[in-house]
Order: sequence, then structure tokens, then C-alpha cells
Amino acid sequence: MRQGITFLSLSPVIRSVNGPRIAVTGTPGCGKTTLCEGLASTTVSVATLAAQHNCLGPSDVEDDASPVDIELLNERIEWPEGSPLWVDGHLSHLLAVDAIVLLRCHPEALQQRLESRGYTETKVTQNVESELIGLIAAECEGRPCLELDSADSIADLIDAVKAWTADGFKPSRPHATIDWIALIHDGD
Repeated sequence: MRQGITFLSLSPVIRSVNGPRIAVTGTPGCGKTTLCEGLASTTVSVATLAAQHNCLGPSDVEDDASPVDIELLNERIEWPEGSPLWVDGHLSHLLAVDAIVLLRCHPEALQQRLESRGYTETKVTQNVESELIGLIAAECEGRPCLELDSADSIADLIDAVKAWTADGFKPSRPHATIDWIALIHDGD
């Protein structure tokens, strides 16, 4: 969960002059960077943008993470030239973007990934709970959003993203929201 970060309520976004800005978001460990690398397009991370625009807070002693002041970043951001621009990061959907690709990861698989990365028990629990309840999915409401299960092959994910973007982000929400709680408890 993101403590100490103020969330914006974003008004509808106007397509950028230089091409669409597309957020690639999801809980840490769901495959955002892998997907961006597979798209072989211009990509920038939220962390890079935040550092460039002096929007990083002091590093946390426990996990060495620096909080991003997303509201200040939205005020200061100067979008790089390019078309399209993919914005990689679990806060990217909170920026002024034209569309969102949301990667989801089954909570059990996510827990294993985060533990293998050496995340603290608290951080693993917070991120798994966030994924379980669909926190980021709820924050993406009202904007074009392609929600995908990261259990699919990277080739299938790339194909889905390319097809959706080539069609002008239509339909706005081509898939039903993933509900891990219902899937986990389906047999109960």
C-alpha cells in the first residue's frame, strides 16, 4: 500500500500532441518492465521521471525506496518527445496518460516473486493484499484500461497490447476486471 502519497483525481486526459502516453502499471513484481522491454518502444520509468523533476522523497531506511510525490510530478512533468511513450511503474496510472495497461498477477505467484527479490515480510504482505483486492484496478476507473493476467505468455501479452493500442484503445475496457478473491474461493 502506498503510505504518505497523495492521490489525484485525474480529469479526462487529452491525447498528447506527440502521440499517446500509455501507463504500464500493476503491483510490484507483476511483469511491467518485462512487458515494456518486449514492446521494444520508447519507455520511461516513473522513478526516472520523478528523479528528473525533483519529485522523490528521502529513501526509506528499511527498504531503500524513495517515495514519489505524484501530485508534484504531474505539475512539473515535461513529457519527452516520441510516439508512443510507455510509462513503466506501479504509479504510472496516476500520471496524465492517455491509456493504461494494467498487469495483474495471481497473489500466490506474486508472493513467491516478491520473496525471491528479498522484499521484507511487511512489504510482501502489503503488495499481495493490494493485488488481491484489486487496488490499482480500482484506481484506473474512468480511463481506457487493458487489464491482463501476467500468467499469460509474454508474447500473448505483447500481442494483446499491440492490438488494443492499434485499435485506438477500443473498447475502453476490453476485459472484465480480474477478481482474485472470487477465483481463489470459487470452490467454496
